[in-house]
Amino acid sequence: MRAIKLNTHVAEDRTLRLKLPEDVQVGPAEVIVLVPEVAERPAHTVQDFLAGLSAHTRRIRTKEEIDRHLERERESWGPFGSLSKELRQP
Repeated sequence: MRAIKLNTHVAEDRTLRLKLPEDVQVGPAEVIVLVPEVAERPAHTVQDFLAGLSAHTRRIRTKEEIDRHLERERESWGPFGSLSKELRQP
């Protein structure tokens, strides 16, 4: 079986008109039509998204809380965490 790629236009009545090369034999043929997918509308609006943000907001952490969290994270790195500390100190 041979594949021939052609571009065409879908008419208002949903029909296609194709002109095949002269070397295509007359007789049965299989046609596969690829069309772009229709973009689905979002389930929610931007306003819905923004309203949902307030329900998921996290408490704002202080600098000290963030520093403690980072220090614990670095300590979990084992010997590489202490290397990180040495690089941070002038």
